[in-house]
Amino acid sequence: LRLFDVLMTNQIRYCSNCALPIPAGSDRCPTCRWETRPQEMSGVAVEGREDSRFVPWTVGQISIGLFLFVGVLYAAAFMARAVGPLYPQHETALETWVAVHLLAAGIALLVWFMGVRQSPSPLRALGLVRPRLSVPWSALLTLATLGFSIVATFLYGLIVESLDLQALRPPEIRTEAIFPGVGFLVTFQALAVVTPVSEEVLFRGFVLRGLLARIGSGPAIVSTALVFSALHLDAGTIIPIFLTGLALGWLHVKTGSLWPCIAAHAGQNAIALLAVKAGL
Repeated sequence: LRLFDVLMTNQIRYCSNCALPIPAGSDRCPTCRWETRPQEMSGVAVEGREDSRFVPWTVGQISIGLFLFVGVLYAAAFMARAVGPLYPQHETALETWVAVHLLAAGIALLVWFMGVRQSPSPLRALGLVRPRLSVPWSALLTLATLGFSIVATFLYGLIVESLDLQALRPPEIRTEAIFPGVGFLVTFQALAVVTPVSEEVLFRGFVLRGLLARIGSGPAIVSTALVFSALHLDAGTIIPIFLTGLALGWLHVKTGSLWPCIAAHAGQNAIALLAVKAGL
């Protein structure tokens, strides 16, 4: 009867977790293995290729959102630079902290108005849900992703150094960007908490999830990783951040949740900060 209804209405259903098509007569997504209750399914016309009701934004909205993000990025940097001189002893650290929070606020507004507000479940639309895997498996995949990213970045640095490719050397966190003493916690909060959350909401929550239903998991992961690396606007980070983006995209598809991605991203930023703090 369910297959008959789908055929008669010329509709297909999409997974409420990853937004990919679900075969008629099945309650389990073949891509992410999410078991979806019938009331969570949304009927979507084949001809029109409309979006899942949980992830309603289009590729066009994603493109406009990324274009606006560049403007938000520069606006946040400009305003932070205007605030920095208010604390001349640690001007760069203050600029960094202010820029991170302004950018996070801009991302939240951008993602909301470019599509999330149209969803009946904004948190689910962004993937801010419980991982479908068990806690041990989710933690294991998160650690594997973090380990891959760290090793890939380290090996990339070694290759660049051995070939003396100065233009492609990954930039290091400047010590001037870190508040001294107990103020380190303030910088840690900005770079190891706020930055991972805001970037994952934008790239894996908004961009990746918006592409999954339209071009499939593989192309969506690669496309998102390319955008993720390119928008860091530094030649030395394009390759390592692209690899990190691939790993984070894979992690999201495997777990069906944004939280493991945020944890892995936060772990890498925290390790980098602690390494600078320790003088490594």
